Amino acid sequence: MHGYFSQLLEERRRVPREDLITALSRAEIDGETLSEHELVSFCMLLLAAGQETTKNLIANFTLCLTDRPDLQEQLLQEPAAIPSAIEEVLRYLPPVWFVMRQTKTDVELADTPIPANQMVLAWMASANRDPAQFPDPDRFDIRREPNRHLTFGHGVHFCVGAPLARLEAKVALPMLLEQCKHLQRVEQAPIPIRAGIVFVIGSLPVTYQSF
Repeated sequence: MHGYFSQLLEERRRVPREDLITALSRAEIDGETLSEHELVSFCMLLLAAGQETTKNLIANFTLCLTDRPDLQEQLLQEPAAIPSAIEEVLRYLPPVWFVMRQTKTDVELADTPIPANQMVLAWMASANRDPAQFPDPDRFDIRREPNRHLTFGHGVHFCVGAPLARLEAKVALPMLLEQCKHLQRVEQAPIPIRAGIVFVIGSLPVTYQSF
């Protein structure tokens, strides 16, 4: 992937286009352009974050619907509830479970000292099940309010793609509900899951009615 983006950036420098890669190759911060390493790393981040997470959000939504078939008809009859259902999927089964951060100075968190230059794993998936913030946190509730989940991060590191991810889900999921009625999992079919930084459903065999 590093080689692919290096070549693509070089092509855009020779033949610019009206696209994001060209804009990045020309971007300046205080009069300085981004280094090759910064450009390639940013492109790789955008590719992964821009499609991997949204794909998994849709898959996780489908998994939750097959767990609760009554919700399928409910959301079909009340499409205005879909944005709230999306937020609950983001909380209940987030596409990204944790992020890595490095401390710059000595800090103390909840009476626990953390030295400088240490890697810290911040588990959003755990925070999203905090009973102090979410009553009955293990219950999937499409009408949960408030729903202050941390799936998109917080503060200066809040996900820049959050509005796009929400928009894509609001477009795709009503189409899924309308075109794939009575979604059901194929009985006894294995569902391979890889749960690391990103929660990935490798395969989710389903049946549905298309009329």
